Amino acid sequence: MQLFNSGDKTRRVCRRVKEGSRDRMMRFNRLSPDLRPLFVLLILFAFLTGCAPEEPKRDRELNELADLVRENPDDPELRFRFGSAFLSQEPPDWEQAAAQFGRAALLAPASRDAHFNYGVCLARTERYPEAEDEFRRAISLTPDFAPAWNNLGVIHHLHHRFEEAQGDFLRAAELDPASYEAVFNLGCAREKLRDLPGALEAYEAAITIRPDLPHAYTNAARLYYLAGRYADAIARLEATLEIEPDNPAIYYNLYQCHRALGDITKSEDYYKTAVTIDPRYAEIYGEARQFITLPQELVMTTPPQGGTP
Repeated sequence: MQLFNSGDKTRRVCRRVKEGSRDRMMRFNRLSPDLRPLFVLLILFAFLTGCAPEEPKRDRELNELADLVRENPDDPELRFRFGSAFLSQEPPDWEQAAAQFGRAALLAPASRDAHFNYGVCLARTERYPEAEDEFRRAISLTPDFAPAWNNLGVIHHLHHRFEEAQGDFLRAAELDPASYEAVFNLGCAREKLRDLPGALEAYEAAITIRPDLPHAYTNAARLYYLAGRYADAIARLEATLEIEPDNPAIYYNLYQCHRALGDITKSEDYYKTAVTIDPRYAEIYGEARQFITLPQELVMTTPPQGGTP
């Protein structure tokens, strides 16, 4: 693990500390016992000061951009870059990013990416009506921009406008067939509209696009279970274990599927594993015939890297 920055200045300081260690030891031996502790503290202070990490690069960039924005407050490109810098933080500062992208969108109203990024930040801070307006503005500027259609669908879905959401997700998937977000979200909307075969088709397509993400597997498994297709549900749940091996809900649902097939031994093994990982499962669910519905998480397309203000 690298503890210190490896810049030239740091390397030179550390090299000097190392090369001078022999001379210091000789001087140390010549010191009286009373002064030796003070000498050690001075050497330690010099070492830590010389080899301390530099200011994090990300913080420096933020400070530099802040200075530039203060000097040029009406530059949309600087505002856009400033907003992107806030998004690169861990966790992202959605509020600050929204302020910068919003200003960029006002200064450059023809910027699709400024409106789109502003919409994402507004949605993340639960300002959904404003977010919807921004996604619509992005679409008006670039009608074939799939991410904006997908995110507009997420807003509609959150407000239980499932027919509109389905149309938005379909449009996004038509424009970008490789969009996992649009295809998975389409499954969620169809499920809300009780089109279970259509939802299952969308979830399976999402798995093909992104086999490393768990939600499409678990949603498909639930629909297979409800349709009595227990073997198919088991196949999807077992695949999910490769991604989330410590998720007790998956083991509990495997217990339900194997019990439905009459495989008592396997079902009991899965039940024991579930309650070992989370003992609350024994108290909350017990051995009831209940398939746990895992959270159905819609996927919003995040701002693209870079972009043009």
